[in-house]
Amino acid sequence: MLLAEAPDLIVPELRPYRTRADTSGWVRDDGILPYLEARLAKYRYAGIGEFHLFGEEAELPIPQRMVALARERDLLLHAHSDVEAIDRLFRQWPQARILWAHSSFDRPEKVREVLRRHPRLWCDLAYRSDHAHGNKLDPAWREAFIAHPDRFMVGTDTFTPERWHFIGTHASFSRGWLADLPLALAERVAWRNAEALLRANTLPRT
Repeated sequence: MLLAEAPDLIVPELRPYRTRADTSGWVRDDGILPYLEARLAKYRYAGIGEFHLFGEEAELPIPQRMVALARERDLLLHAHSDVEAIDRLFRQWPQARILWAHSSFDRPEKVREVLRRHPRLWCDLAYRSDHAHGNKLDPAWREAFIAHPDRFMVGTDTFTPERWHFIGTHASFSRGWLADLPLALAERVAWRNAEALLRANTLPRT
């Protein structure tokens, strides 16, 4: 519905959840695959996610089939995952484009290591605050942004309407620490990287 209202603004993803109750158990729920297949057949999406997936769960049949569905359609994977699951997803599909939700809450040194290992991995910064103190960037995060200027992007984590109330506050916070970066890099992290990732393979053809 949002896509129909604002096709120039909305880039739809498909979560493998029918309700919030699916968040923790979807990897073993046989009803998830028919849901995904039906939605993918009926609607247009740019990616699958955000999904929660950790460690060896990536090797379970349902997540593996989800990855196969994304591969068949060349869709982005938006993974709220630990490093082990990210590694396992890339072993299943080396050409995947994976957006790492919240950068898995790891320290910037670890995030840089994983980015070096996987050139088709991007990191959103949603639901993080440790990369900035007031309007000043943590030096370790600054180094990460400089080392990988095309691989980070601001995120809001406004996955449900009750979280939309915080968009203004989050925007003000983000503008504060972005201003502590060189302008060209700040623009990349603020919006250019996200646009480039999503426009690289925009909505699937109908």
